[in-house]
Amino acid sequence: MIAEFYSPGSSFLHRWDARAKLLVLPVVLGAFFVPSTPWVLLALAAGIAVVITISLGPAQLLPPLRTLWPVLVLITLLTPPFHTGGGAVLGIRGTTVLSTGGIRTTLTLLLRFLGITYGFFAVVRTLSLDDLVLGLRWFGLPYAACLVMTITLRTIPALAATWHAVRDAHRLRSGTVERKRQPIVRTYLPVLTSVLIEAVKGIPVLAMALESRGFGRSNPRTSFSGLKTGPGLAVDLGALVAVSAALLWPVLVRW
Repeated sequence: MIAEFYSPGSSFLHRWDARAKLLVLPVVLGAFFVPSTPWVLLALAAGIAVVITISLGPAQLLPPLRTLWPVLVLITLLTPPFHTGGGAVLGIRGTTVLSTGGIRTTLTLLLRFLGITYGFFAVVRTLSLDDLVLGLRWFGLPYAACLVMTITLRTIPALAATWHAVRDAHRLRSGTVERKRQPIVRTYLPVLTSVLIEAVKGIPVLAMALESRGFGRSNPRTSFSGLKTGPGLAVDLGALVAVSAALLWPVLVRW
């Protein structure tokens, strides 16, 4: 299981210290959850999107959207009818279906959802698992908890890659002569069964890997790599303060 979310690169976001990235996540959450106008949330989300574009490329803006579009559509359709404050924009038989308050609430929810998702996406895609574990260990998180998080972040993309490989193999074996629509259970149950078998077969490999790394021993652990120290860390912490001020300034000014 070597698949992971991390995308190698040499951008400024890749070079940013892991501790600074972990500290900026609560700031992003605070900036989007504090009551604010949709324009402020749009500026914050657009700023994060620009950072992702510079660090990872514009194509990396699409994967979160492809994953979240059903949720975004549901928010767009279901929020306005339940928030009818403000002036009426659209009514059916005397019932307000769309109002200015509903539009404002919908935009606020969409921008918060997208902004927080893009914030976590930018950190996860530019932070290697080794640096993530070192950063969390520096903050005092137990090694067992860090190990669980590491295995989870490696297993999810590994299972996704296995799913796509098994699905393509099933498609090749079934052929393209019969194009009738099959029931969902009949289509995906064999694929899911194969993926589960592969996951179970990987358990002994994972157990041997943990044993070879000395998991469960009581002796102090050592680390092959380390985090920044000295001037490099000071520069990154200064950048953290600047980014935090830029994220929170529009909200604090409004208050």
